[in-house]
Amino acid sequence: MIEMLSFSDAHQLYLQHKISFRLLQDQAFIILGICQNNNTAISNPLEITQPDIDWLMQQPEATFDYNQYFGGYVYICETEKDLLQIQGCDFDWAEKHFGIWPNVTEKAMSWDACNYLEEAAGDAQWVIFLMCWNNAGGPSYYVPKHLWTQARVTEHIAATNKILTL
Repeated sequence: MIEMLSFSDAHQLYLQHKISFRLLQDQAFIILGICQNNNTAISNPLEITQPDIDWLMQQPEATFDYNQYFGGYVYICETEKDLLQIQGCDFDWAEKHFGIWPNVTEKAMSWDACNYLEEAAGDAQWVIFLMCWNNAGGPSYYVPKHLWTQARVTEHIAATNKILTL
């Protein structure tokens, strides 16, 4: 599993070809939202370009600790084993399993965020999972398309959307 502690970490991983530009765009969009000197009118992560990334890397927010600002770090799953780290909230499950929360492979659950990342062209290649475990938020997990079946992505998205429409 790849761990990102800050946007500057994400940028470094991108330069090392360990994450895609699409994931860097998603992270940049979030950080641009907290930048004090942000004068852009970007309304979608897909609008972010390399010059936007270059500008963002010059801002102090690029080094802000994700855990401090967002309540958790950002992770990119690479293997089926990594999926076991993505835990959801189900009190009945935890009670029956000695206080252990279910992971995405064990049962479908609703999430604070569980959705596909749009692509500029073609089908989505990533899903993001977020469960807010504290007042600041919680860890975020990106899951690539080749792990969607094991992660039960369609079930989780359906459960999340059902709760959001209530």
